[in-house]
Amino acid sequence: MARAARKSSTTKTSITRREFFAAVRDRLQVRLPAERQNIRFQTSHRQMKLYYSQYKLHYEVWTNGRDQHIEIGLHFEEGPESTEALIRFFDQHILEIKHELNPDVELERWTNSWGRIFQLLPYQPLTEELAVDVGDRLRDMIVVLQPLLDEASGRR
Repeated sequence: MARAARKSSTTKTSITRREFFAAVRDRLQVRLPAERQNIRFQTSHRQMKLYYSQYKLHYEVWTNGRDQHIEIGLHFEEGPESTEALIRFFDQHILEIKHELNPDVELERWTNSWGRIFQLLPYQPLTEELAVDVGDRLRDMIVVLQPLLDEASGRR
């Protein structure tokens, strides 16, 4: 009997995407530094976008069941010139970004007008524990990348 109780206490309970995104948002709101608290959130069925002053330069958490991954990233979607400038700027800093965040973080131009810095996690059941992990990774990404994005945006 005690053995069964011990097993159930470690079982992770799946939550809905809506609950998952809310839990990521809640985690961020208590973990972001005061100067980064004014981030805005927009949630759809499969993704959550977070941004400061420019919606087209946003952070994103995407639960991609089709391709079997969860993406955490910063997206550049302002257009070809902006994306080119941001890709070039972040490419100059990619080694320090990987050092600060994770060697698995990648910088990618997806189209002529769309690029991103991102990390993929394997797709898995959405749980409170995963929301904490994703929230912490996203917090770290914002803390490391937002000052660079602010610097790059000031140069354009």
